[in-house]
Amino acid sequence: MNKVTIKRCLDNLSSSKNIVYPVNVSEIKEVVEYCNLNTYSFYPVSSGNNWGYGSSFPSDEKTQIVMNLSKMPDVIKFDADEGLLTFGPGLTQGKLYDFLHTNSYAYMVPVTGAGPEANIMGNALERGFGITPIHDHVESVHSLKVVLPDGSIYESTFSQLGLSNLDKHHKWGVGANFDYIFFQSNFGVVYEMTIKLERTPDKIMMFTLSVSEDARAACLLQLKEIKETYKNFISGINLMNTRRMLAMKSNYLLEEQGYCPEDRIKVLKKTHKLEDWTIIGAIYGPKGIRSTIKKEIKKALKGIGTKKRFISSNNIILNNSKLGKLFIDSEDLKKINEAFSILKGKPSRYPLNLIYSRSNIPDENKKHNPLKDNIAIIWFAPVIPYKVSIIKTYVEGIYNIFKEFDMEPMITLTIQNENVIASTIPILFEKTEPKEVDNAHTLYRTLLDFCLQIGIYPYRIPTVFQNEYVDKLNWEDTITYKLKAKLDPNNILAPNRYSK
Repeated sequence: MNKVTIKRCLDNLSSSKNIVYPVNVSEIKEVVEYCNLNTYSFYPVSSGNNWGYGSSFPSDEKTQIVMNLSKMPDVIKFDADEGLLTFGPGLTQGKLYDFLHTNSYAYMVPVTGAGPEANIMGNALERGFGITPIHDHVESVHSLKVVLPDGSIYESTFSQLGLSNLDKHHKWGVGANFDYIFFQSNFGVVYEMTIKLERTPDKIMMFTLSVSEDARAACLLQLKEIKETYKNFISGINLMNTRRMLAMKSNYLLEEQGYCPEDRIKVLKKTHKLEDWTIIGAIYGPKGIRSTIKKEIKKALKGIGTKKRFISSNNIILNNSKLGKLFIDSEDLKKINEAFSILKGKPSRYPLNLIYSRSNIPDENKKHNPLKDNIAIIWFAPVIPYKVSIIKTYVEGIYNIFKEFDMEPMITLTIQNENVIASTIPILFEKTEPKEVDNAHTLYRTLLDFCLQIGIYPYRIPTVFQNEYVDKLNWEDTITYKLKAKLDPNNILAPNRYSK
């Protein structure tokens, strides 16, 4: 959309939501100026593909304009020696992978399970995480540029001194640093960002094991020590419960309505050769380090769990499909190869299958877009102190609450570091059924209250529930309130986004 088209759109606003697609900073400023002059509000999204967290729907239903930044620049500059990538809101995981692959740059995309169409900048600004060596995607951000609600530009002090190259290398600059006020906030429109990419290792060793409920605590304690010792040589480690694994391996949710009884789960668990928890992680680094960590994991988990497997990415069985099918079930072989792709930083639509576990849409007809496929999902994603007692209370509480609401608790626990575990649970429902919508929303609010009781909370909240968070604060005493009042006195930028 060019400037004339944006002006025409602004001059002909309808009563419904209006979407504008700026292609440069000048057009972003034009929207900002228009909204300040006419007391309209707008809601910026990088691409609107943050499934389960609000997509492109504004945080305030009265907001007239959605600013979709997907037509803004993608890759702006890449320093192949340093792995420093400067880019705009138009960059998706798929586009970045194609750019790196086409140019033979041996660097990894900071992938998530949201697929190739998911946005790099949007995920970082929402403090997203993955399982490749830089798990915390905010950690990789070195600098950014922003259009503020008054139309002026924010950039770090080094850039203001004319040291933009230094700014990209040293994230903290000199003096006060305000970069991080633009994450999960409504203080500005980020139009440029520089992040650090991780080099692609020659080989990766994936490890898996199965653990009973009784052995989970002992396993977590050993993995905590391993993670603390070897830091970024180990990926984020996923622990997935039986129900989460079943949703990815079968269509049991089409057959079972509501909360699946424990006796039925036992039958399905036996049929699909599953244990209470399936653990998947990866070892990065040179051969010597991989070998050492493998030995340490084996030693630490001796007597804990079953079906321990260590699989190298150069394994001939995996890389020769005919040979692989002789040793590994074809569906399992596909899952292993998909897992390696993600661990190597290649975005995949495969994890999105979880979202479709209540749908009978054939694979060939899936658009891998929940909105277009009429799939309803809410992600519940709390962060938990790495304390086995708290994790036990959390898991038990989740099962009880989901059973009360007659919904399936498909739990993943992701070990981010030795201090924090992040959990993700999809709430799947039929959005054309008002009772199901109400049940799902009440469930989420109940989960929020439960989390506060046990000392945990989501790291990220879907748009429709952000008022639940803000209402618990002494809002006018918060620095967020004070900054918003100064930066955006007309409240034009994303009203009610993590705010009032």
